[in-house]
Amino acid sequence: MSAAVKSRKIFQLALLILSAGSIYPLVYLRENFQSSILSVFGMSNAELANLYSLLGIMFVVGYFPSGWLADKFPTKWLLIFSLTLTAATGIFYAQIPDKSLLVYVFLVWGFSTVFTFWSALLKAVNLLADKSEEGRFFGALDGGRGVVEATLGSIAVAIFAAIVGHSTNLAQTKAGLQAVVYMYSGVLIIIAILLFFVFSGNEERSVRRTDGGRPESTFRALREIVKVREVWVMCVVLFCGYSLFWSYYYFNGFLTTNHAVSPVSAGVVTVIVLWMRPVGGFGGGFIADKLGQGRVLAVAMVIASLGLVALAMIPSSAAVFFVCALVVFVGLFLYVIRGVYWSLLAYCRVPLAATGIAIGLISLIGYLPDVILPMISSAIYTAYGKDVAGANSLYFIITAGIGLVGAVAAGYFAVLMKRRKAAEPLLDAAAEDRATVQQ
Repeated sequence: MSAAVKSRKIFQLALLILSAGSIYPLVYLRENFQSSILSVFGMSNAELANLYSLLGIMFVVGYFPSGWLADKFPTKWLLIFSLTLTAATGIFYAQIPDKSLLVYVFLVWGFSTVFTFWSALLKAVNLLADKSEEGRFFGALDGGRGVVEATLGSIAVAIFAAIVGHSTNLAQTKAGLQAVVYMYSGVLIIIAILLFFVFSGNEERSVRRTDGGRPESTFRALREIVKVREVWVMCVVLFCGYSLFWSYYYFNGFLTTNHAVSPVSAGVVTVIVLWMRPVGGFGGGFIADKLGQGRVLAVAMVIASLGLVALAMIPSSAAVFFVCALVVFVGLFLYVIRGVYWSLLAYCRVPLAATGIAIGLISLIGYLPDVILPMISSAIYTAYGKDVAGANSLYFIITAGIGLVGAVAAGYFAVLMKRRKAAEPLLDAAAEDRATVQQ
């Protein structure tokens, strides 16, 4: 590979990372500006929660059709459309419309960030990376997203602080929130313009040439995909790995409740964990390309699961520094898992022209924890009542159990890859014999 081609690939990957790291923070402004959103729009916490519940439903419903779209249309145009529509909706949002109209804003965002974006993003990375680069490219995608989100979040907070300062004036709060939304929308538009000039669409044309064209129909593509054993193993790995990652959302409450860590100190620890994302993503992806994706995932899942069990079992009298260090350690491996599990796609024997549908199907199953885990969590905390510390510990143990199932699945995936590698010389020899007989 020439230096020019390699540089172009890296630049394209960087744009994909910027796209993924910029589009979701606009939709999830509540993470840093929830109180401001509530006051500016004059809504309650319950009303805001309902909007994000609607968004979650849109995500779950949208994963599979997003794969279908990614196979029907060039990823370049889907990404540009998604970024532009999300930005345009953000500009409308910045006008502070009546809160009754926000349901339409979130419906559009649910469409533009999953239906037309998610599978197109993953397929673009998959097409961009050679097999020897899958771990690094997907690790860079997840780790890079974390860096972009943290950087833009810091800029957004700085802009808001510069405009609002310590004032509680509603007009200034409104101006600060508008400036933040305009900043995110502007970044999305700039990235869309760069994608327009940088992405040529040659990857999709190459797929058509080497794969013999697109499948005749979505149903035919599905029939081909569901027959592939590796796809179902990957679904299990993704489901279990994402379930493990969900424990991150409980770290703050665990530290404050189980070990009496102050809210400020707990916040510092969870921010440190957040910065483990680029470390785990880049580092995990690089190691996975060297040692094998399935093997690295299996080890990372075992370590993360055992770490969660240790957190659940550790007595409240334990040194706070040790507990916080263990939380950061577990967080590092959670991001290794997130950075590597999508790289398994390259080894799933999916027809290239049906990659989008495969991504949609795997996402639909793999991200079901977004729906299932809140139900499990609610049942646990209801059963334990005022014993929140006990509920936290039980939740970690249950999550660890799911993680160990995922480790077994990842190990099995590694075994399948080893068997396939051993069988390839025999298959090649058989193909040569058939060709000789035909001649």
